[in-house]
Amino acid sequence: MNLKNKVLSKNKHGVVSGTLSGLAEHFGISRGRLRFVFIILGFMGIGFIFYFVLWISIPNYSQRAELLEKQNSID
Repeated sequence: MNLKNKVLSKNKHGVVSGTLSGLAEHFGISRGRLRFVFIILGFMGIGFIFYFVLWISIPNYSQRAELLEKQNSID
């Protein structure tokens, strides 16, 4: 998988905050499958904590252009 020119950010078309949609887009997996996994993890008690950590740590979609610019200047 080629992750060059990809920046992990929240998706502006997400259901709640766009966190899972952004992850799915970044890694090239289905949004539905990722949501299903987080629902299962939620029933086990760790999904909510993991989602909260991702929600806080992943930048918003509006910062995507700035992050791409920084990434391209490093390369």
